[in-house]
Amino acid sequence: MTRLTLKFAKFATAAGAAYLLNACGTDASSPSGGGSGAGSPGSFGGGGSSANGGAANGGAANGGAANGGAANAGTTSSPGGSFGAGGTLAAGGTSATAGATSSAGGGSNASAGSGVAGGSAGGGASGATGTCGPAAHNEHPFGCKFAWGIADPGGSLASYSYVQFMSYWVDASISAAGTYTTCNGCNWLKNQVASTNLIPAYYAYIIGFLAHANGIVDGNQQGDKKLTTDGAALVKAQRAAIVAAYAWYAKETYKVWSSKPLVWLLEGDFVQFVDAGQSSPMTYAEVGQLAADITCAIKANMPNAVVAIDHSSWNSDEVTNGYWGAMKNANYDMVWTTGVGNNQGFIEASANGTTYNHATATYSYLHTLTGRSILVDTSAGASAAGDSWSTASASDINARIAEGVVAANITGTAPAGLSSNVGKLSTLSALPSCQ
Repeated sequence: MTRLTLKFAKFATAAGAAYLLNACGTDASSPSGGGSGAGSPGSFGGGGSSANGGAANGGAANGGAANGGAANAGTTSSPGGSFGAGGTLAAGGTSATAGATSSAGGGSNASAGSGVAGGSAGGGASGATGTCGPAAHNEHPFGCKFAWGIADPGGSLASYSYVQFMSYWVDASISAAGTYTTCNGCNWLKNQVASTNLIPAYYAYIIGFLAHANGIVDGNQQGDKKLTTDGAALVKAQRAAIVAAYAWYAKETYKVWSSKPLVWLLEGDFVQFVDAGQSSPMTYAEVGQLAADITCAIKANMPNAVVAIDHSSWNSDEVTNGYWGAMKNANYDMVWTTGVGNNQGFIEASANGTTYNHATATYSYLHTLTGRSILVDTSAGASAAGDSWSTASASDINARIAEGVVAANITGTAPAGLSSNVGKLSTLSALPSCQ
């Protein structure tokens, strides 16, 4: 597999500083200082430019399992399936009997050797008990009409009633050991989102921020260690902490946001950890198992969570099929990717019928392969594409709806005419099979 362009990139303007997470300090890939609000946390992923010109997924992937297979924890403890002894997973081992249930009738392990049933986060806080959340997938968290979203611009969100959702990056306050003491996303929900009708979406970059805390920079930055080469080794070494961090963050978020959906857009470029360029690459099975465990950790602690797994649009046909085959055991609800709305169903702007991955490079193929609805964004910062969604024709958007796309997130600077453009597209087709 060849890693191509970046999906996310550094905010190149001074205004970018305002998008940093609260209390995040100085990040190697972000403008210096903390700042308020959220947005792209900096440069993600790395390597070359895409042959097709499409934005790549960047960032640290959520993929990969610890050395030796799935995380340790064995059977869940009593009562109710939560992990005992503080609930953290021991790294590197395999769990006890596949699918073993807790001794007091709680949740069962997510899958053979997964050992995740709502484990606790760092610091010894116990996670919610139970299994891996609702079995039914929520593919339409924004309702039965095509949804529009933007990245959190900072400040009051009262004037953004023309969009249905708002995205926010979580969370750069993670320690090098993989623990949180602050939930900046929770503060955002309470202080900014709660008074609106917006559905929130987290860009969950917990592995990427953990890498930054350990001196591993994004792939397109200068540094001795990079996510594109050293990320998989980090995931293996801190797999337990990663799953526990997701569990803690979901548990804290549920305390302040329990009645409406919240979409978790899991780390961009999940697939990069199987790349041969990694110092200790993962297998597809390891990537899939960690995705399953993280999804389980979120949903066990936040029943209203909607989990979306990322698709890297530049992958070869073989990689796309292998990667999504490995995701089948994860209890995820949606797919998210970066792409355009007006290229005859191709995800990337310059893809066509002769492109190297043309067989798998369409929304229709991705929707059929995964069986999930699709949220598409326009990337962020220096790599942000122009808004090809609200400026597309109604026939274009209706065609994307038929191909499984249910939402578009305009993640760069919102164009001045976005409200008007969205209004003109108010008569779009209903989403298929929306309950």
